[in-house]
Amino acid sequence: VPPERVEHCRALVREASTLLVLGSSLTVMSGLRFVRQAAQAGHPVLIVNRDPTRGDRHAVTRIALPLGTALTTLAGRLGIPVDEGDARTG
Repeated sequence: VPPERVEHCRALVREASTLLVLGSSLTVMSGLRFVRQAAQAGHPVLIVNRDPTRGDRHAVTRIALPLGTALTTLAGRLGIPVDEGDARTG
């Protein structure tokens, strides 16, 4: 990952109040570094992923569902229509 892109992402994490991870195992450092940065700064980290991730110990909340299922459920609770033909639940 180009250093300029990493620094831009670090700046975004510094400015964020919360970090939301969607559908990533965080097996590569490029994503995990931002989870660690947010947690060290005291920002809540929320993770939505079917399987455990390398960032779970930094998360204040972890939703263990496939991403499609989690987002479709959230959309339904918010009253946002979802075309079921486009939703992936696995």
